[in-house]
Amino acid sequence: MEENKRPMVDIDQPTLYNMSSALGLMVRVIEDWDKELFELPHSVHVPTLLVTALLLDKSLGGGLFQAAWISLVEVAAKRKILEGKENEVTWPEWEEGSLRHPELSPVYDIALMLHAWNLAAKQDELPPEMFLGPLFSCAGTVVEGIDRGYFMEDENVKKTYQEQRHMLTEGHGGEEEFKKSLMNQLASIEQTLNSMK
Repeated sequence: MEENKRPMVDIDQPTLYNMSSALGLMVRVIEDWDKELFELPHSVHVPTLLVTALLLDKSLGGGLFQAAWISLVEVAAKRKILEGKENEVTWPEWEEGSLRHPELSPVYDIALMLHAWNLAAKQDELPPEMFLGPLFSCAGTVVEGIDRGYFMEDENVKKTYQEQRHMLTEGHGGEEEFKKSLMNQLASIEQTLNSMK
């Protein structure tokens, strides 16, 4: 019977909360830029996908990064991964009234996939989908963290927001270069997302 035992998945909730908070803040930074750059801003899915690509574990090289990116877009487009396969995973519906900010549910959905990949990257035994069940049961922690970052619920986060805006423009050789690059990236992500729907 030993071979039927599945390895335990251990999720550190404070780390999950902090990572979710960082994600929420960065989505807000990119979304605010999006609103400044486009007459008709993109849906929240698009800035979230850009941020998750930046926050994916750097050890996911080449093919794994590509697989991670495809699964993030699948979640954004369909709320499921591995569609039609034996190990297909569909995201459970959020309980009505359980979210203070239901408009951010796409961010929460995509964040769960990001966390699954980042947890999988830290070991060699389990694929990312094996982390989703435990992450779904910790979804409240993810939601709270994202809300804290996105809505800048304390002074530290507000300060970090300004620092991130500045760092992004400086890292691209100035504001104009950054804006041009960001516009291209967001438009490309929207195209990819639409092709997946």
